[in-house]
Amino acid sequence: MALFDDSLLESTLAELARTEEITTRIRTEGAQVTFQASDKNKLLSVTVGGQGDIQELKFRGDAYRELAPAELAGLLVKTIEQARKGARERALAGVQELMRELPSSVGRLAEIGSVEELVDELTDMFTRNMPDDGRAPVPPDETGQWA
Repeated sequence: MALFDDSLLESTLAELARTEEITTRIRTEGAQVTFQASDKNKLLSVTVGGQGDIQELKFRGDAYRELAPAELAGLLVKTIEQARKGARERALAGVQELMRELPSSVGRLAEIGSVEELVDELTDMFTRNMPDDGRAPVPPDETGQWA
């Protein structure tokens, strides 16, 4: 008796192809994300990319020259972090939209609310069938769902 019949194999391959297509879109769209943040006095604006990379720093006028070095450093750090947080949130929102299109067997990725939850769920997806006590991994049930 075969582990999988032809129809199950075909549907699994179709799900895999769809998952690959969506993950490619996630990578592409994530790389295109940008977010711009400004400090409350509008002395500085920072543009950050989807990977958290600083793409642009702009100072408005030269009022920043009157700031003490520690104050300017704090302004930079705070504004950069604000921009990175905004970029993460924007990227996560885009990822969640695309993850709703993933096959149900991939998990609960569309329900993720933070980057930390995304990492936890991905880790769980790839390790849930790896027993810690040396037992053999558990195969999927009749519906193709992993235990």
